[in-house]
Amino acid sequence: MRTETRTYTLYRITELSEEAKEKAHTEWLCNRYFYGWTHENRQTLDTFCERFGIVCRNWRYDACNYSYDYRSRQEDCIDGLNGWRLAAYLMNNHWNDLYTPKYFWKGRKGRKSRIFVDACCPLTGYYIDNCILDPIYQFLKSPTENITFDCLMNECLDSFFRACRDDMESTRTLEYFTEESNANGWEYLSDGKLFN
Repeated sequence: MRTETRTYTLYRITELSEEAKEKAHTEWLCNRYFYGWTHENRQTLDTFCERFGIVCRNWRYDACNYSYDYRSRQEDCIDGLNGWRLAAYLMNNHWNDLYTPKYFWKGRKGRKSRIFVDACCPLTGYYIDNCILDPIYQFLKSPTENITFDCLMNECLDSFFRACRDDMESTRTLEYFTEESNANGWEYLSDGKLFN
């Protein structure tokens, strides 16, 4: 019987050559990459569809593109609303979906304001809420006659899926990988192979 001991020189991702970094990044994308915010994105989409009465089906997104189908469960008279009538409809029927009461704190005591509101992530508390609701906020700032409820819902979904695609794309970059590698303390051989 024989025992052999090997010695390895290990490197952090920032200590590798550019070629080795690229190799490590490619290996991570192929074998270890995982987009971790799918659940939060799905919660935002489901909450939005439920509250605004639409159905979104056959959707998908990845780091390069996205697609979706949707239909409204609203009556035709609501789908066709536009301009100031649509703005009034949104304010009267969806105020609580768009705004939450602002909280004020004094010491350890907190209270909700009855006057001031906050438009920060009102659906689920995740930042993607702002992306899906942004077309509505922009419309409410200056209502126009050429935007209907149906068109506005399509703009919201397009904004949402574009944001999801962009977020997924940003998590596949070399910069993100470098941060992830440093945060997890991963070590590599000189050629960029993960040491495990």
